[in-house]
Amino acid sequence: MRRRRPTDESLEGTRRSRTFYPVSDPSIAAKMQAVSSQGYYTYLLHQDIKTVIPYDFGRGDGPSARVIGPDRDRVQRLIAAAISVRDHSYSLTESLRQFVSSTAENLVFDGTVTYEIDYLPPAGTTAERPTSFRLDLVAPGTTGSHKGRPIRYVPTAFDGQQDETGLHYVELDPATLVIFRLDPNLEEPVRKMIAFLRAVDGQQCAKAALMEQSVTGRSSYNFAKHQRKRSELFAEATRSVGWNVRGLFKESHLEPYEVWRQIRFLEFKIRVRDSIIDRLNAALADVGQRIGFEVSIEVSGLPTLQDVESAKEDLRLGRRGLKDLTNFAI
Repeated sequence: MRRRRPTDESLEGTRRSRTFYPVSDPSIAAKMQAVSSQGYYTYLLHQDIKTVIPYDFGRGDGPSARVIGPDRDRVQRLIAAAISVRDHSYSLTESLRQFVSSTAENLVFDGTVTYEIDYLPPAGTTAERPTSFRLDLVAPGTTGSHKGRPIRYVPTAFDGQQDETGLHYVELDPATLVIFRLDPNLEEPVRKMIAFLRAVDGQQCAKAALMEQSVTGRSSYNFAKHQRKRSELFAEATRSVGWNVRGLFKESHLEPYEVWRQIRFLEFKIRVRDSIIDRLNAALADVGQRIGFEVSIEVSGLPTLQDVESAKEDLRLGRRGLKDLTNFAI
């Protein structure tokens, strides 16, 4: 268990929480496991959500992020370092891509994602005069509340307070928390989809056993019927967000419907992406009041909701080919 060290050794962190690896604490590990993507189908979704801001691959025709506002030149590198998911900073575009992708993955599987603002004053000075900051992820599954106050559960080895269940925790400062939430209209369908995927992941061993019994003649299990029914269930469970489960039910649907779903999934990712960037910019406004800057992040080179609506209309009217629309959606 440790505090994440500031990149600049001349700065001193003020964060109340800790970064830790709960390998020796089953209670904390179970909380984190409950919102993880450790399963076959949940992992596939996790990987597809990562492209919420796609890679540039060095071609120069990909997305681009920039800081805008009166203090942009002074704080662009500071912000790139603050949102970097590593201990070192990237370009602003790469830092933002990783931040938004990581947040989107956790948001889909947990429903909320919490970051803690670590204000960084020069070493030996007071926390009231920070010159830099960092957004540190609070491990998904470890947040809660106790007597109306936000808390983070910590391993037993950490000498924190205990709640009524005996779990150890540390209190968090509400003023330093940045909480990302799914759009209320997406929350229920996403929760149901994730519950379905986790249930299917939990039955993988049973499916293998049935297939073995069918081959040896010890069971009336019919693999083809199972596949058809499974495709129907997957299509219904993922319909609200459009995810096609890597083409799992392609054979049972016409190609225009498959393209429609791909466009819907892109729309879902755009909504998640835009909500994350909007919340991040709101957090930058709050941090800026404390440190002394006024900026926001602007992104270009990405498909928009308006582009999606145009693609839907093109599909409906047959104005663009299916291959062209598929390339747009992926």
